[in-house]
Amino acid sequence: MAKKKQYDDDDGRTIVDMSGVENPHSLIMPRFPEKEKKASDDGENQTEERPWENFDLSKDERRSFVLGAMSASALIALIFIACFGIAIALLVFFISK
Repeated sequence: MAKKKQYDDDDGRTIVDMSGVENPHSLIMPRFPEKEKKASDDGENQTEERPWENFDLSKDERRSFVLGAMSASALIALIFIACFGIAIALLVFFISK
């Protein structure tokens, strides 16, 4: 049997009992319990799970949605870049004094 290490600052108290924790089979590819798929005759279950598939968009509408999402993300990126630029400018200003 392996000998336990003794640490100088160890007073023997147990902070958290980890004896009931099980080791997962694989940390790289964990296995999750599969959800039961409910088969419905009228297909209402599928529309509730995937509501974005109910839209019949024209090419122009889809293009406007994509451009709107990309412009919103570009605006957020520009705000981050501006904040980092201001922070760097302030650091350079205070360090150079």
